Amino acid sequence: MNKKRSVFWCFFLLISSTISAQNVEALRTLMQSKLLSMGKNPVHSIQVYISKGDTVFNEAVGFSDGKNIIADKHNQYKIASITKTMTSVVILQLQEEGKLNIENPISAYLQDSKIARINDLHYFNGLSYGNSITLKQLLQHRSGLADIFTDASFRFYLNEYLNKKQEWNAEKLMHRYYKYGLNTKTHFPPDSGYYYSDVNYFLLGLIIEKITGETLAQQFRRRVFEPLQMSQTYFEYYEPVIGSGKLAHSFLGKRDITKILNTSYDWAGGGVVSTNADLAIFLRGIFEGKLYKKDSTLSLMTTMLPHTLKSGRVSYYGLGLYQYTFNGEKYYGHGGFWGSIIAYNPSNKVIFCGTVNQVNPPFKTNQFVESLLSTF
Repeated sequence: MNKKRSVFWCFFLLISSTISAQNVEALRTLMQSKLLSMGKNPVHSIQVYISKGDTVFNEAVGFSDGKNIIADKHNQYKIASITKTMTSVVILQLQEEGKLNIENPISAYLQDSKIARINDLHYFNGLSYGNSITLKQLLQHRSGLADIFTDASFRFYLNEYLNKKQEWNAEKLMHRYYKYGLNTKTHFPPDSGYYYSDVNYFLLGLIIEKITGETLAQQFRRRVFEPLQMSQTYFEYYEPVIGSGKLAHSFLGKRDITKILNTSYDWAGGGVVSTNADLAIFLRGIFEGKLYKKDSTLSLMTTMLPHTLKSGRVSYYGLGLYQYTFNGEKYYGHGGFWGSIIAYNPSNKVIFCGTVNQVNPPFKTNQFVESLLSTF
């Protein structure tokens, strides 16, 4: 490189660095404006990661325990339903390897499962549809299956309140599904609508374990965490704590559930703990060719179907991914119950990862994300 070009690049990098530094203060101010220590739904800490190329913003504000521990950008947190994207990745990898086909009925893999009980799994208007549900319908939430967290929320969470330290596993989760009679409270015949249900992903987790002969935790680690070197990520309750162990607390209203509630019930639908930086690595793994061997697999994962929700809003869901629109740009990602969200813009490779660590923040999370991205 000649001297003139060298001077130009130094000047360019200096200007870029200056702009980025100015934005840091604006982004932190925006994050701090959403903190709330009082009220019914306090937001005690916020962590945000945004990147485009070599430009990275990764910061935290507030108190990670809601009291006196200063939030850190490296804090781990419960990613909740972002785990579904990981479950989907493993399923699609198994398809690439010829070990399953997502167009097949789940009965091809779970017919003999005493846990799943395929013949009794789905009744609608007195007819059984369990044998006709496909893996793809589970991935897209188009099976019509009821959800133990929403369709039996009072009974499930009353049990949790009375048995806060109860350990869960796939067998206990499916037992609860049948105990509550949810197999007769389905929403529609398979592939005739959209209804978000964690039970879909419990069944996908069972299929992964059946086909591989390993636990879901082992498959996550073998196929996702280790290849991508996600050193701060682990399947909570199903494997030992890995990484710093410094967990940002999760709040349901005023209640700090981190130390009082055993969330092993999230399993294949939401049981992973991670950090913003590791989730950014995960998104790059999906969209930049590190997790799939075929481009067609990513294309399949990001093929979105529109669904009109009760609110009238149209939602787009693919195979373990939502489609978002922020500032007119298309992103793919997923959100989580405890206030987390990840998103990737394939056109300019912008990555967003963040959490507000509150189930019901007193602001619209998507609007907050949009503001952060426009400020970046």
